[in-house]
Amino acid sequence: LDLEPRQRDVPGAVAAKIERGEVRFKDVSFAYTENNPVLHKVNFTAAAGKTTAIVGASGAGKTTLVALLQRFYDLDGGKIEIDGQDISKVTKRSLRQSIAYVSQQPYLFEGSIRDNIRYGRPDASDAEVEQAADRAAADEFIRQQPEGYDTQIGENGANLSGGQRQRVSIARAIVRR
Repeated sequence: LDLEPRQRDVPGAVAAKIERGEVRFKDVSFAYTENNPVLHKVNFTAAAGKTTAIVGASGAGKTTLVALLQRFYDLDGGKIEIDGQDISKVTKRSLRQSIAYVSQQPYLFEGSIRDNIRYGRPDASDAEVEQAADRAAADEFIRQQPEGYDTQIGENGANLSGGQRQRVSIARAIVRR
């Protein structure tokens, strides 16, 4: 508990101002351990409002790209920008509050479907939760559940299929805006 995090905000770091969401990797290099690079001078742009797929073999660094985008690790070289802002110069807190991440193995909490979606933004109204579920292609299967949005799903969504868990997790990301 006394260990200080290695990824600190730089002096003078400002809050991230993300409006469009264009992500740009510029000559990004990274290694988890010395002499074992995972990424070497990676360049790409994920245009705002568009879908960008990162495809590669297992161990190619796809998950690492997402971890670096959230500043879980410091880069060894290059920079990452969101809407032209170098993410190393913004506060980690503001950056992470601006990102919603849906993993391939989503985690759901014991409770209702509604509460699991609302976990992304506790102040979301029922209408916003349902709209997010509709956009995530989850509304139909949710309404077919015994108690609809109030159906208790058990630990890690044990009562739902893998695809249904993923769609609830996507709705959680959408409700965060």
